[in-house]
Amino acid sequence: MKVAVAMSGGIDSAVAAILLREQGYEIAGITARFLPHNEENDRLFDIALNDAKFTSSLLSIPHHIYDFSEEFTKKVIEPFCSAYLQGQTPNPCINCNHLLKFTVLLDEAKRLGYNFFATGHYANIRLHENRYSVSMGTDINRDQSYFLCRLSQEQLTHVLFPLGSMTKSETRQIALQNGIKFHDKADSQEICFIPDDDYISFIEEISGYKPEPGIITDNAGKEIGKHAGIHRYTIGQRRGLGISSHVPLYVTAIDLANNRIIAGPREELFVTELETSDAFNMKYIITDPVLALIKSRSTQIPVPGTVTGNGSSFNVKFDEPQTGISPGQTAVFYDEEGDITGCGTIARAYA
Repeated sequence: MKVAVAMSGGIDSAVAAILLREQGYEIAGITARFLPHNEENDRLFDIALNDAKFTSSLLSIPHHIYDFSEEFTKKVIEPFCSAYLQGQTPNPCINCNHLLKFTVLLDEAKRLGYNFFATGHYANIRLHENRYSVSMGTDINRDQSYFLCRLSQEQLTHVLFPLGSMTKSETRQIALQNGIKFHDKADSQEICFIPDDDYISFIEEISGYKPEPGIITDNAGKEIGKHAGIHRYTIGQRRGLGISSHVPLYVTAIDLANNRIIAGPREELFVTELETSDAFNMKYIITDPVLALIKSRSTQIPVPGTVTGNGSSFNVKFDEPQTGISPGQTAVFYDEEGDITGCGTIARAYA
């Protein structure tokens, strides 16, 4: 059986290739460039490519290189910037996975004659009554299932996650034992395409647009401050409001139509219900209310609630009030077995 492995130049993809070769698969490496062309991105890609080439040479496997930077800009970067300018907080990694990594790279793997496409994600795949689902990685501290919540049934038919049952320390040990010279390489941090995590400058540069300043009000509409553009604020933000108050104030809502930021005490952040703007079903089709464990952002510990399908959207009711719910983020639903049942883009939330 033949498998093409996404070789990013990191430890995880290198060990994924090692494990698959040990399991008897005929493997090849695929390295794709996604970041736009500029001096710094070129430097970073050269480092990643050299490490991917090293691993492929060490394992004596074919290595294929592609450039999908234009597609990445159109399908990931531009929608990300547009969403921020609309007062939303998107997760670009989810779009990158289902629109690019597991689409164009999977297509290339098939074109080259490979049966499967593998990555170094810490997640699992399970088959349940003729439907596949992504399931949480065994190491909950490394679990990356949230970012894979929109993979289709067709994609999952051809995907392997060799690291799903492993911990990061085990991965590093295997890399060391097999002569991977970068076995102690640091994990990538933050969003890959934003230099120094400077969202504001990046969005303004890419979009060529700087939103107008406006006012900050309390929940009753009373003006309490000024803002420098809604793209600078996210729900739950506390720092940078520039408002003198006897209690800490947080961004509780963003009113795009009136170019207004709404701020208030922490208790005004709590919501009990949310609606999504779309519906993506995975393990099964959600219609009637079902109990679920819900992640409304990637770093959240799943919390219990009830999910109801409304055709093209979901309604979510939390068992207990939650904070940090932001339009544009993705709400992902898990069952008690850790399998993803579905997900949707958060459109609005209610107290």
